[in-house]
Amino acid sequence: MAPIVRFTPKQWAVYLEREVQREVGMSVAEFRRAFAAGELDAGDMDVFYVTGLLGISQNGHKAVA
Repeated sequence: MAPIVRFTPKQWAVYLEREVQREVGMSVAEFRRAFAAGELDAGDMDVFYVTGLLGISQNGHKAVA
């Protein structure tokens, strides 16, 4: 069983920046802007992964459960 890792809000922000940079080569802010503007392929697996991490839907807004 995998351990549960808990992040502070600051640690989570640092983690997200690192993951988004690693996956798509841009900052979280750049990704959010480009995704909302329709400049990224939502079918690309890296983009799909990052939208999941950021909790955003295809319209660029926060996903709702």
